[in-house]
Amino acid sequence: MDFLPYLMEIADSGLVREVTKKYSSRYGRKGIPRGNNRNPTPEDVKLQNERNAVTKLRRLLNCNFGHNDIHLVLTNKKEDRPDPQEGRARLEQFLRDLRKLYRDHGQELKYICVTEYKNHAIHHHLVINTFDVRLITELWPYGEIHPSYLDKTGQYGRLAEYLIKETRKTYCEEDAVFRKRWNQSRNLKKPIVKVVVVQRNSWTKDPKPVKGYVVEKDSIISGISAVTGYPFQFYSMVRVEPYRRN
Repeated sequence: MDFLPYLMEIADSGLVREVTKKYSSRYGRKGIPRGNNRNPTPEDVKLQNERNAVTKLRRLLNCNFGHNDIHLVLTNKKEDRPDPQEGRARLEQFLRDLRKLYRDHGQELKYICVTEYKNHAIHHHLVINTFDVRLITELWPYGEIHPSYLDKTGQYGRLAEYLIKETRKTYCEEDAVFRKRWNQSRNLKKPIVKVVVVQRNSWTKDPKPVKGYVVEKDSIISGISAVTGYPFQFYSMVRVEPYRRN
């Protein structure tokens, strides 16, 4: 199997490089063992859509945010919890005020925002570029602001999974605040994705990092695609910065 050509998708997002290896119908696959092929169930489709959403959000986070950028949670007072329409209006006004605050201090706001309103009392999660939180609190009179700061790793996959989970059951309902999994500012960078055809014998069980990176061992996934029935492999690498080597 190893000597046959395959496709390798490489996605660079900030300090993280993700690699997906898979076989394509465009290239000869004679001799490749194929798993059981079946039509995907609605649950299969739902799970795949969620995986795709996590991947897209993870790459956006890794590409645009880093050490000391902020995960901000906006809550509403128990006695003043809004309905979805009012919740949306409050958040939109907050973002307008926040954008102006950044401009007044010579910065440009970058954000990703997720709203949860049914599993718990309505609240908003924002990931924003670093700023003085003490100034931000003055813009949200409706409840508390809870900040936490992103670490040095550059890998924010767990945060992406958490944010997607927050809206799993509610984002597409009729009374949802935004009816999509997240909102984002228009100035976010996109990950760089390229696909190459690999001819040489390089599909190994334990992938090797390229120079300057380390493989995240817990990211390695090898198996049979439920869509094609052919083998695939996924793993991610993180760039080794000088402070991490030391």
